[in-house]
Order: sequence, then structure tokens, then C-alpha cells
Amino acid sequence: MASLRAVYLAPEQIDKIVTPLLSDAFKDYGFNRASIKEDETFDGEPIIRVRADVKEAVPARELVKILGRIHDALRAGNDERIVFLSAPGPAVVATAGDEDEDTF
Repeated sequence: MASLRAVYLAPEQIDKIVTPLLSDAFKDYGFNRASIKEDETFDGEPIIRVRADVKEAVPARELVKILGRIHDALRAGNDERIVFLSAPGPAVVATAGDEDEDTF
């Protein structure tokens, strides 16, 4: 009898698939590396979180374009999990004080 249990790619396998795709797609944004984390949604569904370490924030259009390629590549490896991708760029540090901020 066939098992109905889902089989997923290991994080190392995911990294070997995802990193070259991100490296190529985000080269103009200073791609450095990707981090892969297996996680689950609030209702327990397994997901993959991918964070691209870049020097400049990646526009949403570029994120969506590469996300489709990542999903296709993972599905080719029989991994059907949803991928959450972020590439926020460097942290923005506020240089001004909070004088104009309303306080409650």
C-alpha cells in the first residue's frame, strides 16, 4: 500500500535550488546569500520561508517573478509547500528624533 505521507525536500536541497535562482535574479540588488527556514502557518500547514540578503530592496514585481520560478523548481522536486519570500534590503535607521511623533 502506498504511503500518503508528504515527502519534502531538506533545507539543504532547497538551498541548492533556490540560491542560484536568487543569485541570478537579484544580482542588480547586491544579492549576498539566502536563508531557508521550514515553518508552518497558524493552522499547521508546512511552508518554506526564504529571505534573500541583498544590499538594496527588491521591487515587488521582481519578487513575484522569481517566486513563480522558485515554486516551479521546488514542484519539480515534488515539494508542494508554499514559499514566503522576502528581500527587504538593508535596515533603515532613523536619524531624526521623535519630536513630531504623537504620544498617547
